[in-house]
Amino acid sequence: MTIKESVTSVDEDLERVNQLYKEMKIHRMKRNYQHKLIRGLKSERDAFSDRVKELVAKISALKEQRDGCNLLAQEFKTLRDTALKNRNVAAKKNNDVDFKRFDEEQNNYHQDMVSKTELAQNYQVAIDEISVDFKKANKACDAKHNEMLFIREKSQRFHADLTECIEEIEAIK
Repeated sequence: MTIKESVTSVDEDLERVNQLYKEMKIHRMKRNYQHKLIRGLKSERDAFSDRVKELVAKISALKEQRDGCNLLAQEFKTLRDTALKNRNVAAKKNNDVDFKRFDEEQNNYHQDMVSKTELAQNYQVAIDEISVDFKKANKACDAKHNEMLFIREKSQRFHADLTECIEEIEAIK
């Protein structure tokens, strides 16, 4: 190799390295911009996620109250059924005092059962209303997460391009 060829080769290598440094700067800027977008999307996603958690807690509390009411309604129903049986026994024995007492008991238990059932239904209505908001917030959270993953994929491609430039520069050295 002549001196002229050697100098020309060094000049070409230097020109290529300078070009690669410019490309690296561009790829790094693109990657860093994607990272900035990811941070913003992550923040938005986390806000939706916090809202989802809040709604889940509300729904869980309402379900617990509803289930408690349903349990009490079942107990009142059992007590009412027992009072009805006792009333019927008193009627067969022509015992008016016991008949009236058990009839009043079964009416009271029935009213308590209906009251708890209505309260449980009110809790269910509240659960259904909150579930609409939950589904919207959960869908928005998923959308932000998927958008973030798409941006992250782009960022990884820019990082790969950056790494490729670095490797090429190292090979020229």
